[in-house]
Amino acid sequence: MQNLNLYEELLKMREKYRNNPMDDIKLGRPEWLRSDDPMSEIYEKKHALLRGGKIVFAHIIQANTILFGTRPRLDCPADIVFSAEPCFSQHPEILRELAHAIFKYKGRNLDEVPQEWKDIARKITDEYDRSDFTLSKEVDGQQAEYTVISTMIYRNLLPKGKLCGSLLPVFTIQGCKQVLILPKKYWTKKFRKAWVKAIV
Repeated sequence: MQNLNLYEELLKMREKYRNNPMDDIKLGRPEWLRSDDPMSEIYEKKHALLRGGKIVFAHIIQANTILFGTRPRLDCPADIVFSAEPCFSQHPEILRELAHAIFKYKGRNLDEVPQEWKDIARKITDEYDRSDFTLSKEVDGQQAEYTVISTMIYRNLLPKGKLCGSLLPVFTIQGCKQVLILPKKYWTKKFRKAWVKAIV
């Protein structure tokens, strides 16, 4: 979508949430998700995320293929890259570039993978690996941190109930490695339209 300023849309979504915040949210729990799985942290921290989390952009690196269709209607994991650093919210294309660069190394011989991404390459090749990684990248002359994690994608939070676009507004908060997708009712019309068309 031409002339769509993603940072402006993010600011509007933050404002919409500020004006009408949520105290709780219902998140289904898959039977296979064990309590010691790092993704389970979301059930303990969802209130903290809703009450004190910062809304930032995350970008899908890869996701369970089930999420791209409407049936079966299951919530499934995805690997994402996100950052609380302002520069990544102002320039979400950097997240897209990182996501595409990381995915390029899935299944590759580790000798072909840059040293800093070897462990991430192992992670995205093994769908059961829940390791998380925080690295840094130079943006506008300064080092800025970004994080790669596995997280649950909840269909009830998304327009159309499935993954369309790759860019997601999410809550993040210090002390929690998980993120929570901003519910669709807080998305702006412009961002939602672009996301459903898989433009963003």
